[in-house]
Amino acid sequence: MKRVAPTVVLLIILLELTRCDQRNEPYKAATSFSYQVLPHVTDEAIQISTTFHLAYVDTRTFLQAKLFVFLGGTGSASQNYLSICKTATSLGYHVINLSYLNTINGQVCKSQSNSTCFANYHEEVIFGGTQSDLVKVSTSNSINNRILKLLQYLHKLNPNNGWGQFYEGSELEYSKFVLSGHSQGGGHAAYLAQKYSVDRVVMFSSPNDYSDADDRPASWCRNDFATEVNRFYSLVHKRDDTFALTKQYAIWKDMGMLTAMDTSSADSSNYSSFKALITNFQPNPAAKTLPLYHNLTAQDYALPAGADRKHLKQVWLYLLGNPAR
Repeated sequence: MKRVAPTVVLLIILLELTRCDQRNEPYKAATSFSYQVLPHVTDEAIQISTTFHLAYVDTRTFLQAKLFVFLGGTGSASQNYLSICKTATSLGYHVINLSYLNTINGQVCKSQSNSTCFANYHEEVIFGGTQSDLVKVSTSNSINNRILKLLQYLHKLNPNNGWGQFYEGSELEYSKFVLSGHSQGGGHAAYLAQKYSVDRVVMFSSPNDYSDADDRPASWCRNDFATEVNRFYSLVHKRDDTFALTKQYAIWKDMGMLTAMDTSSADSSNYSSFKALITNFQPNPAAKTLPLYHNLTAQDYALPAGADRKHLKQVWLYLLGNPAR
């Protein structure tokens, strides 16, 4: 009888064990995971559920044990921001692109003489309640509850993917969050970072909380922040066609992001020591939906083409905190 070398026998045993492990525990295999989840599936009390939450994790990367939460702009869907979320996933973040109630624009407060209008608006959209007369968001439909219930759902669906590390019981572990958003969503991200100390904040074309009645930024922008100011990053377009650049500078300054009425161009190679960046790239020539310049910083359809798009994605990597490997 032909003898089989011991090393060959050992190799066969290891291969069999590996096959059994992957068959019985399929989610332990390193791969890229993506999820589309309607909000009401995670919580039957969520009443408005027409667009998907998106979630991603790539277990083939070096996972950072941080959750990147992206909040889209007014009237947008999570599917409008696939590129920025793909970039965050490549950096080893767990990623949630949240579907939330974003049909009412925070700019409804700009003509209000009530100095707390913007803060009340954010409070109700993020946490639910009756703080604002301009929106109606229950606790179940709030951003906070939607994040929590989605994390619990993902953890139950796949306990080996690490979603459970971002909440404890009914409380979110905001210290492990990288909060990001575009336009209205960036304002919500910044407001949340005032309430909780988070790992990082990345705002695209935002915040836009400026009172025309008082001719100054919303009062909450001048309050103390739980998150240190050196963790805030932002990108806007020089020709933003929704929100005046002078107002954006004033908001950044009140938040403590600027020491002078100046910022750095993201289009050059000298932006890496600045927190507030400005771009002047042209939007995609095929893009038609307005506002183009306001949306160019994050929305897929408006991203510049060719070499400019590649450069913009390098800027994203910087803003998102590209870690040293």
